[in-house]
Amino acid sequence: MGSYRDLRQIIKEKSSSRILIMDNNNLEFCSQHEEAFPAQVVFENYDIILIPEWVHREISHSEKRLDYLAMIPTPYFIMSEEEDYIELAGYQELRLLELIFHAASSISPARKYYAKLKKLYSQNTDLPENWIESFYEEGFEKKCETELSKNAGETSILVLTYLLLHHFPSYIKNITIFSSDKGTLTIKNKIMDNLHKMGLIHNPVTPVSFMSTDILLIEALNKKWITIEDVEALRPNAKKVIYSIKLENQSSSRHEYVMDTLEFTEVLREIDKYHFEF
Repeated sequence: MGSYRDLRQIIKEKSSSRILIMDNNNLEFCSQHEEAFPAQVVFENYDIILIPEWVHREISHSEKRLDYLAMIPTPYFIMSEEEDYIELAGYQELRLLELIFHAASSISPARKYYAKLKKLYSQNTDLPENWIESFYEEGFEKKCETELSKNAGETSILVLTYLLLHHFPSYIKNITIFSSDKGTLTIKNKIMDNLHKMGLIHNPVTPVSFMSTDILLIEALNKKWITIEDVEALRPNAKKVIYSIKLENQSSSRHEYVMDTLEFTEVLREIDKYHFEF
């Protein structure tokens, strides 16, 4: 049974919900560094946490991740792509198919399976009963039969984001995507470019932001969960960043590149000059 009805009740009662959508990679990071990122406080700025079922399948491969998830005091719901997404789309399955396709259009198997489903729809004026499950099984690449489909979780996260904005246009204060996968940025841009083609409502005032591990580190430093000396161990590898620097003339300069840890540490010492997007 899906979570749509329980979620709908909470969102309607709250009327201005702060929603976080969970990805496995950030949960893994937090669970591995629980002392620096205690579950009891990391999520205190959110009213609801949502986890797409495909993401939860990956989370479930680790008892440590499941234990950390269980300690989060914020209520969370596992959202079924096959049940909840259909309800969020108002049972307009062709619109949902289009949204999933645009989210996954950079993936060759997804494009091929989308074409197959569109052909079936044109011949039968309906989609197969299990088309969502089949799309996730056949439309995403995986190295072996036991591996979860690559990019399926990221696709589910962004599809859920824009279904929520469409279905609850005046009830959501903001949506934060709790992920450090740069592919989510690409998927978001792809959906935004094609929203008008799908007839999806999107209130442009409602923010959709990303909480990458670098932004988590900035928050942790500001709240004194960690010190600058801790950063090297918590961020051993260079990572892609997107940030702006506010200039003296009130304009800003936007930067996007792979930043090593030494430079990131220096930035943290003057973090008030910067605004990180990812």
